[in-house]
Amino acid sequence: MTRPLVNEPPLTVSPAPRDVPPLPDDQMSTISAMSLFNVLLRYRVLIVVLTLVFGFYMGFRSVTSGKAYTAQAQFMPKGASGQGGLSQIAARFGVNFGGGDASQSPQLYTDLLETKGLLWPVAQKEYRIATDSGVRTGNLIQLFRIRNPRPIVVKVKVIERLQGAIKAALTAKTGVIDVRVTTYNPDLSFQIAQNLLEQVNIYNLTNRQQQASAERAFIEKELGERGAELRASEADLESFLERNRQYRSSPELMLEYGRIQREVDRRNATYSGLLNARETARIEEVRDLPVINIIEAPEMPIGPNPRGGVKKTLLGLIIGFMLGCLLAFVGDRMARSREAQTDDFLEFTELKREALGDLTHPWRPLVRGIRSRRKA
Repeated sequence: MTRPLVNEPPLTVSPAPRDVPPLPDDQMSTISAMSLFNVLLRYRVLIVVLTLVFGFYMGFRSVTSGKAYTAQAQFMPKGASGQGGLSQIAARFGVNFGGGDASQSPQLYTDLLETKGLLWPVAQKEYRIATDSGVRTGNLIQLFRIRNPRPIVVKVKVIERLQGAIKAALTAKTGVIDVRVTTYNPDLSFQIAQNLLEQVNIYNLTNRQQQASAERAFIEKELGERGAELRASEADLESFLERNRQYRSSPELMLEYGRIQREVDRRNATYSGLLNARETARIEEVRDLPVINIIEAPEMPIGPNPRGGVKKTLLGLIIGFMLGCLLAFVGDRMARSREAQTDDFLEFTELKREALGDLTHPWRPLVRGIRSRRKA
């Protein structure tokens, strides 16, 4: 006969945990959206303050900024005259001038308007502008009030100032180059735009003249060599005719005559083409006609540029609102992180205290075990 167990706690069966159904997607999205709105409402003062501060700052800056005046001009480069035939002739001898179409590319002039070689002569020009205090004269170094004991630094600064004042845009379909010059004075913007077009024309004209000079030198050199070859071919034809006065009665002599005659004609055509190209190069070398088409000449600005106060104020409000929202979410995230860290820290402190107590009082774990068994 078995004895029942004494002081054995009765067995209790805990109910199996039931699976909690997940929340529907629409309810989850509602909770997520609500939490976002809660963050915005919790930090509403910060968001409103930043929005107003940035909007006021941008609006105030647009109102108090100095007036700016823009002069606009449009031009396009002319096609190089007389270069096509010369390039074809030079190509027969394996020579490629390389300038050709590239020297007349509109993109070249768009980039040219930002180069130091073109802007430095513009900066050294003499300007005369009307201001509230009277008429001022001088170059751009003086008008921009650039002072430095080192000339190279002055040159770099005035060119950088010019590069910031000039904006060039290319219309790809038509090849028209639009130039806009913006400064603090309408007279200055107008005169800088005029000098820019003048320097572009000078560059184009000088470039063409130098290219024509180089081509003329090449052609004259080739004329001597091709002329000697032509004379040699003509001498061969003359010698053949002297030896074979009745060549028409012989098929072989007729073939030989045709070969020599074709060589003479070919060299004669090349020589004649070089003569024509030399005359064209001579004309291009001394031509001083404008080589850019001025589609819209620069005009004096009739008024300052719009400051865009409303647009800038709206932009400042948007920037301030977005920054406020960003700081709100960051602040909320940091606050939640601190709360979680606080709970963990409290638990760590309690566990550490118990662990140290167990080390100094080894019987405490036994006492806690017995107490827990009795409670159970």
